[in-house]
Amino acid sequence: MGGYQSPEEGNPTHGKVLIERYGCGSCHVIPGIDTAHGMVGPPLFFYSRRTVIAGELPNTPDNLTRWIMNPPAIEPETAMPNLGVSNTQARDITAYLYTLR
Repeated sequence: MGGYQSPEEGNPTHGKVLIERYGCGSCHVIPGIDTAHGMVGPPLFFYSRRTVIAGELPNTPDNLTRWIMNPPAIEPETAMPNLGVSNTQARDITAYLYTLR
């Protein structure tokens, strides 16, 4: 990956649509997503203020993009599946999550 240093490189509006389309709210509570009431994964309130991703990685836009694209590659025991999210889509989802301050 590499080179992606800012959530501003993604499109948060499209990221919100993708979060809804991929059904992320079936596992997470996500502010701004009306259907996101899942209790399997952690709630994503104030996501941009978090320091780590899945207890494994520093919370940076590049790391979050990697995580969204293939969580089991980073944490093999995670319940979060690989949904086949592309790099561009992951950047957009990252951009949305970084709006959660």
